[in-house]
Amino acid sequence: MLGTNPLRPQELEDGTQLWVQELFYTLQGEGPFAGRPAVFLRLAGCNLCCYFCDTDFESSQWHPTLDEIIGKIEGLSPAPTRFVVITGGEPFRQNITPLVTTLLEKGYAVQIETNGTLWVDLPEHEDLHIVVSPKTGKLNENIRRRATHYKYVLLDGAIDDSDGLPLMYTQPDAKVARLARPDRRLPVFVMPMDSGSDEANTRNTRACVETSKRFGYTLTLQLHKILNIP
Repeated sequence: MLGTNPLRPQELEDGTQLWVQELFYTLQGEGPFAGRPAVFLRLAGCNLCCYFCDTDFESSQWHPTLDEIIGKIEGLSPAPTRFVVITGGEPFRQNITPLVTTLLEKGYAVQIETNGTLWVDLPEHEDLHIVVSPKTGKLNENIRRRATHYKYVLLDGAIDDSDGLPLMYTQPDAKVARLARPDRRLPVFVMPMDSGSDEANTRNTRACVETSKRFGYTLTLQLHKILNIP
């Protein structure tokens, strides 16, 4: 969307129907579960508009019921694959509590990818993984408490020398500003920003490599782009 999407507020209905952009079976391309087969549920709408975001999460008119979503997930995932990634947009913009609870009860592991600014109550569960990719300077306190992993997108030349994490604000009025940092020791993944040119992307990747080596973070790449995985 490249910062052109509308800023949509949190809309917390009863969770029996959600606005969904797309639902498909693929490999997780980045972060702590890179390479793992997963059903991806991309929810529509976001409360932020990041200038580098290249994902469409606004064009769908699909509002399936919870039963429809669960049925399609079960139909898409082979028996050995019990892993669902809920992403967006911003998944916490909608009431995903009934969905996540149902998936966990059915034996699925669930990863939620979030910008960390919103929250809905979710069950405590060892198979629930909340991967936070901060896009602002402040995180929701419940997100801070429940996060399991952090993921940062790095741009060469906009990295804090003291901790190797981003200095550049992600919203359209881009400015020098520290994004929210982890306040407890959790796994941190760094990923090069896709700047649109091979030369810039090479610099961003090298910056991630050096940052990982210096601070002990884990480098993650967008495998779905590199390998052209749909």
